[in-house]
Amino acid sequence: MRNAVRPAAKTLRFEGAARREKVGAILTLTGVSCVLLGLGWMACYLYFDRAGLAMAFSGQIAVGLLALSRSKRSDSTSLLIVAHGIFVAICAVAIIDAPIAWVPRSAHLYFLPLAAGAIFTFEPRERYGSVVFPLLCTATLVAFATGLLDAAAPRHSPPIQVRAWGAITNTVLSMALLAAVFVIYRADIGRRLQLERSLGRAVRNGEIEVHYQPQVRADGRLTSVEALVRWRHPSGVLIQPDGFIALAEESLLIRDIGLEVLRQACATLQRWAHDPARSQLKIAVNVSPVQLSDARFVAAVIAIIQAAQVPPGALEFEITESALGSDPAQACATMRAIEAFGVSWALDDFGTGYSSLATLRRLPVRVLKIDRQFVADATTQEAARRLLGKIVEISEVMGMEALAEGIETPAQKELLLRMGCRRFQGFLFGRPMPLEQLQAWITQHALIAAEAPSAGQGPAPEADAVDQPGSSHLPGSASFSL
Repeated sequence: MRNAVRPAAKTLRFEGAARREKVGAILTLTGVSCVLLGLGWMACYLYFDRAGLAMAFSGQIAVGLLALSRSKRSDSTSLLIVAHGIFVAICAVAIIDAPIAWVPRSAHLYFLPLAAGAIFTFEPRERYGSVVFPLLCTATLVAFATGLLDAAAPRHSPPIQVRAWGAITNTVLSMALLAAVFVIYRADIGRRLQLERSLGRAVRNGEIEVHYQPQVRADGRLTSVEALVRWRHPSGVLIQPDGFIALAEESLLIRDIGLEVLRQACATLQRWAHDPARSQLKIAVNVSPVQLSDARFVAAVIAIIQAAQVPPGALEFEITESALGSDPAQACATMRAIEAFGVSWALDDFGTGYSSLATLRRLPVRVLKIDRQFVADATTQEAARRLLGKIVEISEVMGMEALAEGIETPAQKELLLRMGCRRFQGFLFGRPMPLEQLQAWITQHALIAAEAPSAGQGPAPEADAVDQPGSSHLPGSASFSL
């Protein structure tokens, strides 16, 4: 296993880093522009003894400082806060910038780079940020341009001395900002294309790795493992799913990646077939919504399992609720076809999606995996504890087995035990690990479980530096957990 990173690795920005870089560039551009423009216009209006108008730009400066403070973060909340702050600031300035006979309004032109920045920065699945907010900006721009909001203009307008060159300044700067947004977007597209080409080669060159995380019962007995995808880049860097899965789904490479994970899982089952200590173990494999909608998926799955000559019942496929959103009927048909072949199904991250209990009842699901966030919140929040208990109860009523993810402390395990949950997965029992390390872990785990059954857990192996306790599935993705 290669751990050294060659210098060439520095030239490649993986998806998570690329997004942070793009968002950071957009927020930095926004922050610097807002602060400089705000200070400039404030100074101008103070010079002409228009203190009331000058104060209107203090909000713009505050938004700029907020954008700069958030430039190192790529979360959607930060982006939405900054975007709406800028929106309000532009509206305030555009209202002040009422047109006169020989000078048109110009401040509203800043809605153009704001809308473009939102489209390029927010992910397509973030519908509000990538679609609704840009449309709101466009509609507001039209409203100002056509004079629909002129009645809201204050009686004290900007000095005549600054109106003409102010209009020129706003027009030039807004177009320059729009061009800067396009430059950032083009650079990001280049990085994504580079990553996509590298990911395509990864599948062909055997760079896709599978790590396994134990799933245990209350007494510590190992029942199954979850197959989790990793990308071993030629540089030696082990890339986590959040670095490439979203792009893999967009480019449809997830179909090949998912089947490669299944092949490796089947190869592992082959190795275990003649080992009494491991022959009864199951392997859970995650399935992407893209795979579930692929007409060739069922045939490909059957072909891989038959070629490996492993029992289909030794496999369990996991999907998230979001995988059912676009076409639940088609998803259900695909799931039933695979179940008929012998592979069982689990519903991952239960409670975070939008499926109804009626939909759940129609699905061939045997296991409900409780999302780690419910587990984390339940130890500190009474409402979360009650909700967690109801999820376990739902699984019992519907004849399904509950499996709690993200168990990191004995207190979390004991809480779920009292609620009736009997299967667990998390760092308390074992971290995701390569097959060789899993083999040693199984041996060690069996010994410890025999000597001290009351412990209910095996020792957690040393974690890879890239595995973090707070890791989870990608927003909006059914593919692979960390």
